[in-house]
Amino acid sequence: MLKRTLFFSTGGNLSIKENLLRYESIDSVVGKHTFAIEDIGFIVIESQQMQITSYALNMLVENNVAIIICDASHMPSGQLVPYSANSLSAAVISSQLTASNALRGRLWKQTIQAKLKNQAKCLKRLNLEYKNIEVLSRAVKNEDRDNKEATGARFYFKQLGIMENFSRDRYGLPPNNALNYGYAILRAATARAIVGSGMLCINGIHHCNQYNAFALADDIMEPYRPFVDEVIFENRNFFCTDELRRDHKAKLLHLLTRDILISGERRPLANALSYTTASLAKCFLKKEKEIIYPEFT
Repeated sequence: MLKRTLFFSTGGNLSIKENLLRYESIDSVVGKHTFAIEDIGFIVIESQQMQITSYALNMLVENNVAIIICDASHMPSGQLVPYSANSLSAAVISSQLTASNALRGRLWKQTIQAKLKNQAKCLKRLNLEYKNIEVLSRAVKNEDRDNKEATGARFYFKQLGIMENFSRDRYGLPPNNALNYGYAILRAATARAIVGSGMLCINGIHHCNQYNAFALADDIMEPYRPFVDEVIFENRNFFCTDELRRDHKAKLLHLLTRDILISGERRPLANALSYTTASLAKCFLKKEKEIIYPEFT
């Protein structure tokens, strides 16, 4: 079932009443609302005037709801996901932690190949030169020892730079702010899917940093990034604003419900992520040999 995304831009109180999430806004026009927790997949709290009970937080994470917190500039600054939301997590985590370097190398190769293929398709859909990245995708070696990912990224963003003289810089001019927002939403969705498949976010197949609690999410989201890119670069409105408006954020949040192609079937992106992470868990358990990644429809 496709889970709901709740976006709270107005302050108020979030609590639990009769096993429902209850929102009471400080704005009398917005009023009071209740939501079935089992229907929720993501919550974005933008308002700095939101109060939430610890019981509500606990109920939400027990139901594998990803909670995204925004800072004073309304940009995502943190996320909360449960330690585990899968009854088989002990076996999966054990296989994840003991995975050989050879297996991790093969999985990273598959990940970079999928990322490059999707970058090429994104450029093609935007009527930009893409064939160089297609060639790179076929030349990726185990562990991506030749760093084709970096070579592809330089070409990819150079092509995107043709549009409005764009340059990718996290703190740069628009639409960098939109990319940051979209990637943050994607990262939270990926972390939620990883936990739902019984794995730990902190233990990546490539990313490794003692200060990064979401290393595996950063790995697995790579082939999904071009879906964020396309939404932004096909819409010139993202190039014209230093501060994202509500409609901009809604468009990026709706990305989670966008249909993409995975394993020959059309699925919403949020569901496709769960399909990908479930296949990764099977790779760790040595039940499958390849991670299943998406394609553009």
